[in-house]
Amino acid sequence: MRILFLDQFSELGGAQLCLQDVLEEVGRLGWQAEVMAPGAGPLLDFARERGFAALRLPALPYNNGCKSASDVLRFGIDMVQSARIVRRVLRTRPADLIYVNGPRILPAVSGLRIPILFHSHSLIDKNYARAITGWVLHGSNARVLACSEFTAQPLKRLLGGGLIRVVYNGVSDHGFHPRNLSTGPLRVGILGRIAPEKGHLDFLRAAVAMADRKNMQFCITGAALFSDAAYEQTVRTAGAAAGVEFQGWTHNVSQVLHDLDILVVPSASHDASPRVILEALSAGTCVVAYPSGGIPELIRHGYSGLLTTSPSASELSDSLRALAANPELRSRLASNGRREWEARFKVERFRSEVCARISETATLREPFASGHHSTSPARASAHDGRPSAS
Repeated sequence: MRILFLDQFSELGGAQLCLQDVLEEVGRLGWQAEVMAPGAGPLLDFARERGFAALRLPALPYNNGCKSASDVLRFGIDMVQSARIVRRVLRTRPADLIYVNGPRILPAVSGLRIPILFHSHSLIDKNYARAITGWVLHGSNARVLACSEFTAQPLKRLLGGGLIRVVYNGVSDHGFHPRNLSTGPLRVGILGRIAPEKGHLDFLRAAVAMADRKNMQFCITGAALFSDAAYEQTVRTAGAAAGVEFQGWTHNVSQVLHDLDILVVPSASHDASPRVILEALSAGTCVVAYPSGGIPELIRHGYSGLLTTSPSASELSDSLRALAANPELRSRLASNGRREWEARFKVERFRSEVCARISETATLREPFASGHHSTSPARASAHDGRPSAS
């Protein structure tokens, strides 16, 4: 099998780390692949290191949130250029399937009659984004993967449930690391991309509200990545005033989690499936999180972690006080969290389920006007990359 992978970023956010996991399995299965993404980030380097072809698409440097008129114009131009590149690649290196790892790059495959698998890692909540997604998927031979039921719901309303399958993310073993419950101050931290939807300012407010600061240490590990750098500076300024330690970006997630007693995940209401929660479950780090987005699908309150009753800094500080006062509760949540990871969130299960969906989707072929079906993607027309009729 030959697969063309398209991603909307080449920096390593959660969706791109999931794609790396898929590429590992693709290589193990002996499938051929080519990876295309904007810029020249580590995702493309990873693909090349694994022996896959990698190609840069036009950069997609749009503002977060509401889009300006110039963003819309640049997006249209970039999608036309990206579509041309995709079709040029398909003419010379035909594919059995196109795997689209995010909605922003989805219009580049509009009109192709090669099977498409769209992997949705985030909630498509804006009307214009849902309209574009529905337009492309309705006009394509497409199937959908969603990282949570929360993420899947608007897509099911667009497409119907039969085309969509929920596959929860998985992570590798970060090594269960029991904590010493009797010595030293508690280390409490937030880990990952610094962006408004990740709730860093609520984390800082909760830290300030803790009266027993001498027995608790608070730290932030991460960087803005493809998010707003101005927000990161706001967080850094507020964190310095609150006496919170900043550790910058790290690729050694296991070490950070093993150094923490409690991981805080105060995500906004649209956060689909924070990967760091699964990593913490694997590592044996106690988790307290907001009941936001897809998070209640990952954590069972009181069993594998704590969910606040509402998404607020005051509720977060209440949960932290409860955990600080009860080391046995922290230990039980950590042990149960590890069991939850073993049962539901291993990376091997994720890779297997995604690649099974790839195989199923790759068998889809649309009939042509003559009534024949394409039996091979080896020949593609010069104008749109579609398989020629046999």
